[in-house]
Amino acid sequence: MIVGWLALSWLSCQGDPPIAPPEEPPGELQVGHARVRMPVPLGIGTVGYGGFGVGNTTPFSEIYPGTERIHNHPDLRVVVVSRGPGHELVFIRSDTIGVFQQLRRELVLELRQRMGRDLDDALILAATHTHSGPGRIVDAGGPFDLIADRFFPEFYDRTIDALADAVQAAYDDLTPGRVGISLAYTDEGHNDRRCEDGMDHENGTLPVIAIEQQGELSALMLAYAVHGTVMGIEDLTLSQDVSGAIEQAVEDRFDHPVQVQMMNAWGADMSPSFPELATQPAAAVPDGYEQMEAVGQVVADAVEAELGSMVWLDEPEVLGHTLRVPINREVLEYDPVTFPFTWGAVYCSGVSDCDPATTVDGLDRACVPFPEDYPAPDQTVFTGGRLGSLELLTFPGEPGTLLAEQIMAEISELGGGDVLFLGYSQDFLGYSILEDDWWQGGYEASGSLWGPRQGPYLADRAVEAWAFAHVLRLPRFPEPDPIEPFGMGGYTPRVPTQPIALGTVLQDVAPTYGPEEEVRLVVAGADPWVGTPLATLQTAAGEPVLRPNGLPWDSDGQAFWVELQTDPSYADDLEASTRSFQWQFALPVRHALAEAGPRLSGSYRLAVAVPDGAGGTVEVVSSAFEVTAP
Repeated sequence: MIVGWLALSWLSCQGDPPIAPPEEPPGELQVGHARVRMPVPLGIGTVGYGGFGVGNTTPFSEIYPGTERIHNHPDLRVVVVSRGPGHELVFIRSDTIGVFQQLRRELVLELRQRMGRDLDDALILAATHTHSGPGRIVDAGGPFDLIADRFFPEFYDRTIDALADAVQAAYDDLTPGRVGISLAYTDEGHNDRRCEDGMDHENGTLPVIAIEQQGELSALMLAYAVHGTVMGIEDLTLSQDVSGAIEQAVEDRFDHPVQVQMMNAWGADMSPSFPELATQPAAAVPDGYEQMEAVGQVVADAVEAELGSMVWLDEPEVLGHTLRVPINREVLEYDPVTFPFTWGAVYCSGVSDCDPATTVDGLDRACVPFPEDYPAPDQTVFTGGRLGSLELLTFPGEPGTLLAEQIMAEISELGGGDVLFLGYSQDFLGYSILEDDWWQGGYEASGSLWGPRQGPYLADRAVEAWAFAHVLRLPRFPEPDPIEPFGMGGYTPRVPTQPIALGTVLQDVAPTYGPEEEVRLVVAGADPWVGTPLATLQTAAGEPVLRPNGLPWDSDGQAFWVELQTDPSYADDLEASTRSFQWQFALPVRHALAEAGPRLSGSYRLAVAVPDGAGGTVEVVSSAFEVTAP
């Protein structure tokens, strides 16, 4: 690694002062992790599609349709690797389509207030890019309302609290341990979806970081390039989507609980594949579920095969440095004619040209401009650094594979090694692809906020951010001050609707089920604002039925799905003072992929913990049911 006195000498020769090293030397390695359920009310809208008018409005949605189902309940996962202040990294993955620097800044300030620590250089906030994650956490108005539904300040406040709770829990979990690093590879989990670049090109690089506490593996972090969505807006579903399926598949390769968090890498042109795996006769499931599970299995295969090659480190280098950079027409050096939008623009015609030898004439002028009152972001955020043998780099949005490969090649030329490349991190500027590729149009080009030069410009700044962290190069542009968080202002706390018949069974299970049937239970619960009930599969004697990793099969995972109907319906009476909340739990007796669900034969029941609205739960138990052998 080119650091130390060589780097400092290089800087002094340039006449620039060296970057101050951390005040304290690195100490003993400590590692911790945590997982927190996202406080998402079923009924909130999702983000990422323009399917306005689909479904019903709910108390939690405005522009986007309200969700009606949960599959793999969205959550927040954190891994902390620390050798003391100035030598630590905090990796957070969130089941959202993206993260914005204003939200990240709010979290940094909240943690400073709670913990007395400034984690700006250490904290990496990344999205899984599920299009089935909640919206309404972007307070930018105008066109951004069409992208993410109108800002919901109380939900945003709850989200910040949940993020901070997860980070604090991971710090509370810190214990001496080790970090293991390996580099897996699989191209079976994704496909190249972009015809415009004229290539069928994939890069299945899959860094794997292992966390060991008290001599036992306790967490894994993966970074894989897969555009994180299988389901569409018409599914009206809150879900972790393909990332959650990967995480659960990897977790179930162990015989004890191991927290797995999947960080998305370069996903702009990498769609989830649909691997052809051996299946069995099974119950019907909603579209997309089997595809997600299949992707999970092939990625889990690659991770499991690589675990024996893990290189374990007791004293890894842990380095993070956050750099803010400007982005506007001036720094992009556009002439007056090219991309003539002062405040940025998107949706540049949507025309695509799959022939890489030709381009779309006038593409840079056929865009929807951002107005002056609601401009595109004029700055963004990178974090560079190192974890053990891996170079660390974040990217604010969705880079294409070729752009990411260019960045990693430049880091290699500067003396770096394998890169832990984390896209969808710290901020979100849409798609970033090579300039020549942008001029061929298509979906990815239309989603770039600053036109054809956004990708190359951000690629250069990304390399600078990495080099800056390693004292190799000063940034080209003066660093802007941190952006202000979203302004919540005051709000009147929402009062949950009074539930009818809370904690009663409205539809019990059937006495018997065959292997291709679906167990269904309906329970009267509370307003979604107080939380989603949790069903757990038990034996008829009341013992939890366990996954291979020793945790129960429950309705927050992918084995179940949960639906909600209300009486009166939201369509009939949106402001009803009392309402019957009918929570329906569906459990396929068999999944097409045997590894994706429990293997049932015998007598069982479902136990449901129903939030009571006062901080507690009411337990509801179904009748026993028998699953007949195939």
